[in-house]
Amino acid sequence: MSDKGNKSSEKEALRTVFVNQFTNGILDPSKPMLGPVKDGGHIVANTAPGCWGPMITPEIRGGHEVTVPVAVERAEPGDAIAIFIEDITVTSLATASGNDRVIEGRFLGDPYVAGKCPHCGTLYPKTVVKGIGPEAIRCANCGTEASPFAFAHGYTIAFDHEAGVGVTLPKEATERIAQEAKKYAALPDNSIQNPVLILAPHDLVGVATRLRPFLGQLGTTPSMPMPDSHNAGDFGVFLVNAPHEYGIKEEQLLNRSDGHMDISDVREGAILICPVKVKGGGVYVGDMHALQGDGEIAGHTCDVSGTTTLKVRVLKNVNLEGPVLLPRHDDLPYLARPLSYEEKEKVAKLAKQFGVKEIEKSLPVSVVGTGADLNKATDNGLERAAKLFGMSVPEVKNRATISGGIRIGRHPGVVQVIFRVPIDRLEKAGLLEMAVKQYGEP
Repeated sequence: MSDKGNKSSEKEALRTVFVNQFTNGILDPSKPMLGPVKDGGHIVANTAPGCWGPMITPEIRGGHEVTVPVAVERAEPGDAIAIFIEDITVTSLATASGNDRVIEGRFLGDPYVAGKCPHCGTLYPKTVVKGIGPEAIRCANCGTEASPFAFAHGYTIAFDHEAGVGVTLPKEATERIAQEAKKYAALPDNSIQNPVLILAPHDLVGVATRLRPFLGQLGTTPSMPMPDSHNAGDFGVFLVNAPHEYGIKEEQLLNRSDGHMDISDVREGAILICPVKVKGGGVYVGDMHALQGDGEIAGHTCDVSGTTTLKVRVLKNVNLEGPVLLPRHDDLPYLARPLSYEEKEKVAKLAKQFGVKEIEKSLPVSVVGTGADLNKATDNGLERAAKLFGMSVPEVKNRATISGGIRIGRHPGVVQVIFRVPIDRLEKAGLLEMAVKQYGEP
C-alpha cells in the first residue's frame, strides 16, 4: 500500500473539490490525486458514460472512463471512507446499450483493456469517427475498423427525466440522434470516448421503462494499478496471467477495492463505506446508469453522463476488506428493515410468552462480496461479514436468511449480503454511528 506520487496530501484541504477530469481507464495509486478534500467535505463530479462509449474507444484502457481520484484529508490505509450520496442528476438526453459480442483480432487478451488495430497492430489506437453505424469507429493511423466490440442485440433509448420514464427508439430516430451523438449524450468536455449513440442500434423499439439512476462505479483506489472496470472480483479474474501490461498474479486480486459494483442501491440517499488502501483513499466515481434491473444480466445497461454530489467522512481504524453499503430504507429487503414501534411491541408480547428476557437490538447492513461467479461472490460476502462482525459464517447465513437476504448486484459475481446486525457488533466494527445516521436508533 503506497502513496507514491500522491502530492495532493501536501496541499491544504478544500471544503469542496470539483471534478471534471478522467483517467485513461487505469486506477493507478502512483498517479497524483486531486484535492485533498476536507474530512466532512464534498466532491462534486461531472461523470462520463461507462461501458459502451469507452468499450468502442480502444485508446481508453480500462473499459470505463472514471473521474480522477480525489484524496481525502486524514485517510490512511486501515481506515474507511463513508460516502454519502447526496445527489445524482442524469444529463444525457438519450443513450444506447445492449448485449455485446467481441470481435477477434481487435484486442490483446482482453477487449476491455487492450484494444488493438487489426491492420496496423497499434495497441490502444486513437480512433476517428467516419459517419454513423456499426462500422464508424476507425483507427486514426490506418483507417481500419477498430472497435473491439459490436452489438449482439442493442437499442437506443430516450429519456424524459422530469416524468421519470424512457422509451426505445426506431431506426429513423436513432440515426437522427447519431448525427448529434455528443449533444444527446451530454458528453463532458474532457471525455475522449466515442459516444455509443454513433452506432445507432435499434433492435428493440417501443419498449417503455422507468428511470432510477445510480452509480455503477463508486469507491476508493486499489493498492496497485488496475483497469477501472476490473476493480472487482469478477472482472478482476480476467487480469490473472493476462498477456497485456496490466496482467497480475491471482494473489494480487487482494489489492482490489471493489469500486465497480453495478449495485442499483448505490443511489441518492445511500451511504457507501469504502476501504482505504492507499494514503488519501482516492475516491473516484463513474459509470452512472439511468436504470438497471438487478444482475445487469445483459452485461450492460443505460450508461449516461451526469453530475453527482458526494459527502465524505473518514472513519479511523475501521478496517474493511471491501465495501459496506447502507441502502435507503425503501431499498432494503422486507425482512432486513428495522422493526417499527408497533412491531417491537408485538415481539415483546410474544417473547414474554416464551420467557425471552431480552430482544436483540439491531440495524441493517449490506456487505458487498465479489468473485469469479455468484457462488464465489456469495462466499466472499459471507466471509467478509463474518470477519467484520466477529461471527461464524453459519451464523451470518442464518441471520441473512431470517433478517435479510442475498441480492445480486452484477452477474457474474457481485452480491450484497444483507442482514440486521446486533448493535454491539456494529459498535465494535466502528459502524454503529453510520447505521444510526441512516436508520435511526434501534
